[in-house]
Amino acid sequence: VSVNFLFAVKTCGSNLQGPGGTFTSPNFPFQYDSNAQCVWVITAINTNKVSLIFWFFLKKNLKKPNPSLHLHPPTLNQPNKNLIVSMSNQMWLHLQTDESVGSIGFKVNYKEIEKESCGDPGTPLYGIREGDGFSNRDVLRFECQFGFELIGEKSIICQENNQWSANIPICIFPCLSNFTAPMGTVLSPDYPEGYGNNLNCIWTIISDPGSRIHLSFNDFDLESQFDFLAVKDGDSVDSPIIGTFTGAEVPSHLTSNGHILRLEFQADHSMSGRGFNITYNSE
Repeated sequence: VSVNFLFAVKTCGSNLQGPGGTFTSPNFPFQYDSNAQCVWVITAINTNKVSLIFWFFLKKNLKKPNPSLHLHPPTLNQPNKNLIVSMSNQMWLHLQTDESVGSIGFKVNYKEIEKESCGDPGTPLYGIREGDGFSNRDVLRFECQFGFELIGEKSIICQENNQWSANIPICIFPCLSNFTAPMGTVLSPDYPEGYGNNLNCIWTIISDPGSRIHLSFNDFDLESQFDFLAVKDGDSVDSPIIGTFTGAEVPSHLTSNGHILRLEFQADHSMSGRGFNITYNSE
């Protein structure tokens, strides 16, 4: 006995023209439709090029197959995954999804740029950019805010083929660090974009002897039951545990008994959440 399953294909998309605008995957920021075939055609006025800036690019369940988003014409030598510059005055995007459950999809800002321009690549989250020119041979330089580490190129140049020489760098919060300032912030790696997998991070907050440390959880989202944050009252692995947290429920304020707190964050090999944002102060 054979059984055939038929799925109704949903179509979507539109024809778009300059000088700029925005479009999203179906239902954004909620789950996009399954079994969807969407085509967007973007045409620049005259012979100007089209640049696309992607936000929330096809976030997915790591245990399920990816949806596919195809660009035409193909873009060559394009190292920046969030900024795409067309090779002509027209580009089309084709989104194809299967029958499984979707995710939040994407939002795209598009605009026309001059032929001899690479477009604005943006500024890294928690980063600082020097330079505001995007024409051929212009150079942009980057650094990170205090407490963050720069990963990637410190400078990029707009090349003759109208592509940046490299992706913009990212500013990450270090996975191992000691904090001695009277107040500050502790972030999961790459917060709020998702912390990734296979992590074992340790942060130690040290205040003046005789003082106590207060933790405030501003945001908290970990893979439930598999990724954990443990807060310990002391500086060693054997220090008493004040609390262990997982899932998406934001923990209540915590206060140390002594002048040192140790935060241990572990993430497994599978899915990840948004991460966490914690501020502290001592008194």
